[in-house]
Amino acid sequence: MLNASEVRLSQNSVSYNKVDRTTGEKYTYDDLVNSMKTNGWKGEPIDVVKMPDGKITSMDNTRISAAREAGIEVKATVRSFDEPLTPEMQKARNWEQYQTWGEAIQGRINNQSGKFSELNPYGAEQSPKIRGKK
Repeated sequence: MLNASEVRLSQNSVSYNKVDRTTGEKYTYDDLVNSMKTNGWKGEPIDVVKMPDGKITSMDNTRISAAREAGIEVKATVRSFDEPLTPEMQKARNWEQYQTWGEAIQGRINNQSGKFSELNPYGAEQSPKIRGKK
């Protein structure tokens, strides 16, 4: 288990309205926070990458942000920066252009808007903006 506040984020925003990839059920960011407050961490561990500076950055920004708000720790699989991606992972996440976890997370960081990657080359400590909340 990791302290959610010690895990950096690879995106500058997350969506408020969500759809469960397995069930197709709709839910909101607030639903996730409330579930975590009530039930703790549920579901599979998130993938995090140990960056060249020794700190951890997450590929799953919504659950890290929600866990911070809920005040819970997160289950995570820590990947090394140079760890190869499996062909299955490359296909499932549309990461065919990346060979390692480090390349994948740097690609995500570099694709963010504004000066995110310039200001946060290994990920951001601040929580992301929640897009779509009314």
